[in-house]
Amino acid sequence: MQKKTAPHASLGYGDYLRFSKLLLDRYGLYFSERRRPELESAIYHAFAASPAADFNEYYTLLVERSDGGMEMERLVNAVTINETYFFRDAAQFDALTNSVLPELIERRRMLRTLRIWSAGCSSGEEPYSIAMLLRDMLPDVDEWSITILATDVNTAALDRARQGLFGDWAFREARAKDMRPRYFRRVGARWELHPEVRRMVTFNRLNLAGTEYPSYATNTMFMDLILCRNVTIYFSEFVTSAVVDRFYDTLTDGGWLVVGHSELSLNVYRRFQTRNFPNTVLYQRNGPAPAQSVEWQWPPQQIEPPAALPKTAPPVTMPAVSLPTPPPAPDVSPLEQARQLVEFGRSEEARTLLLALTQSPPVSADVYILLGQTCANLGDLEAAERWCREALRRNKLALEAYYTLALVLQHQARLSEAIEALKKVVYIDRNDVLGHFSLARLYYQNGLAPAALKSLENARRLLETQPDDTVVARSGGVTVKRLRDAITRQQQQWLRKQEGNKA
Repeated sequence: MQKKTAPHASLGYGDYLRFSKLLLDRYGLYFSERRRPELESAIYHAFAASPAADFNEYYTLLVERSDGGMEMERLVNAVTINETYFFRDAAQFDALTNSVLPELIERRRMLRTLRIWSAGCSSGEEPYSIAMLLRDMLPDVDEWSITILATDVNTAALDRARQGLFGDWAFREARAKDMRPRYFRRVGARWELHPEVRRMVTFNRLNLAGTEYPSYATNTMFMDLILCRNVTIYFSEFVTSAVVDRFYDTLTDGGWLVVGHSELSLNVYRRFQTRNFPNTVLYQRNGPAPAQSVEWQWPPQQIEPPAALPKTAPPVTMPAVSLPTPPPAPDVSPLEQARQLVEFGRSEEARTLLLALTQSPPVSADVYILLGQTCANLGDLEAAERWCREALRRNKLALEAYYTLALVLQHQARLSEAIEALKKVVYIDRNDVLGHFSLARLYYQNGLAPAALKSLENARRLLETQPDDTVVARSGGVTVKRLRDAITRQQQQWLRKQEGNKA
């Protein structure tokens, strides 16, 4: 087995093209040349947690092998990390608070029903902001039938949203700081949202580039308000047009669509009435209008020089996407800040912060554990191994360090050592699903099929009673259902091969 790509190596242009095409075809995500470094960083992050030896094997794993669905889920989570905060974009929330929501409330007062969809909800700040607003605006809110549907393609973000735990950086808007005493309580370094607000929001996974909406099956019919902000900036114009047309069909007459200020406009919102508010523009459905078909295709010319574009498809300028850098938070420890940076895919910043912590003894094992993870995410396998071993020198029961070390050793073709590290994981915690599953794959790679099948069965058994949408610990957002399906397919494949060998 080859070693993984060296630290900081770039994807080849061919790799960039094929991974870009795969993500566009399946999820409508468009990575222009300008966003190539962002794509590379996400691929390294997901690749580090996979069993693949190189990018060719990794690509094959994504598109062909039995657990490709699980690995694709992890890759999509890595490329769609989006940091947000409560009441983001004050002008839009002013328009919602002063005009849109009051108008909808009056229109629905007889039936006391409201249907709202946060499409691309990330870690939940947007739909929870709407829920808090409605609790402030409606004294009899509990007598209303209010649907706040929140969807995203990123299962890790949905898991964070369901937990309802947020760091200080999520409250950087004045309105959020104002509401925090009423709707949150301090839990360690984070803020926990009150249960009555959390219960108002339903989180589901949904791919906006798919065709699962509007439909009763996804609860996306007859919406009064849709918020889809800073989502379609990641799509091509072809996909954006199809998404916006489906939003129009999802809304009731008079329903509202709120999009980010950087979204493509051109003729994408042609079916909507444009409504102007102070410092912002919203869109309203106002009666039927003829729909125009949109052809969804892979346009390779969009990542070629503009001269290569056909006359019928003018080049689309995609807005640059950048994440804000959190300022120092005096009441949050540097280690917690580093964890939050890793959570949002910013491993380089986290590594810098953690390396500074190692210069101020005493240093806890947790610092070295996180350093090992960040270095593995960045492809620096030698440093990742060194920091994991330092963590284990300080804490011989550091399960997270053993798990990261096992991945690093596997990618260095040191399979026997990797197996021993994973044995420690399942010894420390017999209920560690991912430990059993990863151990099964390593056993099989080492030609130990009976041991592999036994470990795989252990993992399957542990998942039997867990809800489908629960995210498996340390999996990068892989859900119980996705892992259970991967295990079932893997068992069938290995058993067939075993029977064939006997024959």
